[in-house]
Amino acid sequence: MKFSKAIFLFTALLIIFGNAALFAIDDIKTETRNIYIGDIIVLEITTREYSRDELIQKFIDFETVEIKSTPGGYNLSIRTFEPGERSILIGDKELIIRVSSTLDDIEREDIFEGELKVLKPGFAFPWRVLFFMSLSVFILSGAFIIYKTFIKKQSAEENPYKLFLRRSAALSDEDENYFVDLTFYFKEYVGSLFKRRIIGKTSTEIVNELSEIPALKNELFVIEKWLSECDLFKFAGIEITSDDKRSHYTRLLSIAESLEAGQSAAEEVAV
Repeated sequence: MKFSKAIFLFTALLIIFGNAALFAIDDIKTETRNIYIGDIIVLEITTREYSRDELIQKFIDFETVEIKSTPGGYNLSIRTFEPGERSILIGDKELIIRVSSTLDDIEREDIFEGELKVLKPGFAFPWRVLFFMSLSVFILSGAFIIYKTFIKKQSAEENPYKLFLRRSAALSDEDENYFVDLTFYFKEYVGSLFKRRIIGKTSTEIVNELSEIPALKNELFVIEKWLSECDLFKFAGIEITSDDKRSHYTRLLSIAESLEAGQSAAEEVAV
């Protein structure tokens, strides 16, 4: 059968392997169903009048999925995601393809109503709780860092004499390491005052180290005597009363006060 001009309104021939419509240009035999957005339309074109590029250009309004050469022409697979009617002229035949939206097949005039049932809430991560926990940790960490920085800065600004007085005064008479700690604080003070490293040295080594300092000429004997008595208290196992401890501590304060006064006087003379 020949047609001078044929308008083919069709929706598609259902292919068993998926959503596709098969259409032969010359010999039209169709089992129709609606063509929807995204459906693949397969066209059997039995003519070699057009090249592949020309044929693709004919169907420019569609997406060309695949084009295969056949003995008599081409198999062209196309699709579109826009509804509407499109007309394509191939030779003396006009092909009209009408693409529908799935919503067009739903005949409903009233409004869709949702269910009135209250849905159970799903799992909700406690972001607010996590936020406040993180904020609390941040504040505590920041406060701790600031406190440590302040203490270190305060210790750095405190002069050796005041540091010695504060630490030695904090010692308890009941502490079994009383003389060990008291000696350590005194060594630390003298070493800082005269820029000498005497921590870890014996009393004899300390006296030899301090004997090289002219400013300690008058105090050296007193310092040596105090260190010797302190060693006796520490290592001889002699029982010392609280009064003896306080007396020994008072003598050390006098030595430190004298050293501080002499150092201050030397600094004033230098200025």
